[in-house]
Amino acid sequence: MNHYFSENPEIKSQKKLIKYTIEGERFELTTDNGVFSKAKVDFGTDLMLKTFIKLNKNSKFEGKSEFKVLDIGCGYGVVSVVMKAFYKGITLVSSDVNERALELTKENLEKYHAKNFEVVKSFAFDEIKENFDVVLSNPPIRAGKETIFKIYAQAYEHLNENGEFYCVIQTKHGAKSTQKKLEEIFGNCETVTIDGGYRIYRSKKEKI
Repeated sequence: MNHYFSENPEIKSQKKLIKYTIEGERFELTTDNGVFSKAKVDFGTDLMLKTFIKLNKNSKFEGKSEFKVLDIGCGYGVVSVVMKAFYKGITLVSSDVNERALELTKENLEKYHAKNFEVVKSFAFDEIKENFDVVLSNPPIRAGKETIFKIYAQAYEHLNENGEFYCVIQTKHGAKSTQKKLEEIFGNCETVTIDGGYRIYRSKKEKI
């Protein structure tokens, strides 16, 4: 069966443009068959981005290239494009196992003249070597709990001290088990937003 977390989607390519507005900023993104939420930016990703921006206005890392962000499971690059638009100087890594998604992410980032970014093919963190200050994830529910929990555990391992992990999950798709797992891994998990049946969680890698 063909999933958006397949390496090479078998479904025929048919690119299209979608419009997306966040905090007054307008974007036109290229999507395609075989990638997650191809018709529009999904509610969960939109909510996670709005929450992050709200919590990080006038952030200390804005404009700093030494501040590293990972968009894991980047799809066609919504999170990556928005993060680069609002925090231009950051160093960004966008990863996904889906090769079509990676091509779209690169295309969309280049369209908005992003710099200091890298697009990496990786299942979870298998090909991710460096550490980050922020990791953002809309985890692939259909990949199963084992894969999702692997992402959480490896996110912790790949965060710098005081680094933060943000994720979005629907209440009906196991939000409570995600909260429990993040508390187990990080020792903390804050529910920073609840809206429309979705929850945004933030966990911090505190000093050991």
